[in-house]
Amino acid sequence: MHETNADLEHVETESELRQKVATMCMMLNLQGSVGMFGHVSIRVPGTERILLSPGAGSEKGAVTPEQVFVFHLNGDILEHPGGEVPLEWRIHTQIHRDRPEIMSITHLHAQHSTLLGIAGREIVPVFLHGAFLHTGVPTWDDPRLVVNDAQAASLSAALGDHVAIQQRGHGSVVVGETAEIAFFRSTFLEENARKQVEAEILGGALPLRPEEAADCARGTFNPRLLRLLWNYYQRKAEQELANQVPRMTN
Repeated sequence: MHETNADLEHVETESELRQKVATMCMMLNLQGSVGMFGHVSIRVPGTERILLSPGAGSEKGAVTPEQVFVFHLNGDILEHPGGEVPLEWRIHTQIHRDRPEIMSITHLHAQHSTLLGIAGREIVPVFLHGAFLHTGVPTWDDPRLVVNDAQAASLSAALGDHVAIQQRGHGSVVVGETAEIAFFRSTFLEENARKQVEAEILGGALPLRPEEAADCARGTFNPRLLRLLWNYYQRKAEQELANQVPRMTN
C-alpha cells in the first residue's frame, strides 16, 4: 500500500486520535461488531500511551473522546474518565507491546466470525474484499475472558504476525498499522465470515485460490478504499446518533 505525501507529513495529535477511538467504536457498533463488551484501541505514535474505548455497559453508539481511557503500555491507567474499565484491557497492552508496528486493535464480538469459531471452522477468504485473509486467521483455543497476563501473552503469541485471530466461543481480535487499516480489516473479516456461513446453505463456500486472493488483496487494500470506507461508516454512525438524540430527549 502506497502512502501519499500528505499522509506522511501529517502526524495526528492525541486529541485527534481520541476522536478516532470514539468514531471507530461508533462505526463498529453500527455494524454490530461491538456492543456491550467489545472495545478498540489506538496507540499514540512515539509514546507508550494507549487510548482505549470505555468498557461494558457504555453506549458504544455514542462514545465521546472524553470517555476514552489512557493506559500506559505496562498496564497502568494514566487517565480514568469514569465508568467501567474494559475488563480485557490486557489484550491491547500485550499486543501493542509485542507488535510495535501495530497502532490500532479491535476486540470484536461479531456474529458470523464468532459463529465460525464456535463451529471450529477456519475463516478463509471467499470474496474480493476478504482476500487479505489469505495469510491465515489462527484460532486461540480458549473461550475465557482475557483477565490476566498469562492469558494475554498466550493470545498474543497465537496471533503472532497475523492480522486477525479467532477466540473460540468468544469473539476475535483484529490489528492494523493505522486505525483505518484496523477498521478495514474488522469490517471485511465479519463480512467475509457472513458470506462464508451463508454459502454453506448452498452447499459450501468456495475459497479464493491463493493467486486470486493475493491479486485481490493487492487490488483492494489501498488508501482510497480505506478513506472511502471510513468516511462512509462515519457518516452513517453520525446520522444514527443524530436520529437517536430526539428519542433520548423525549
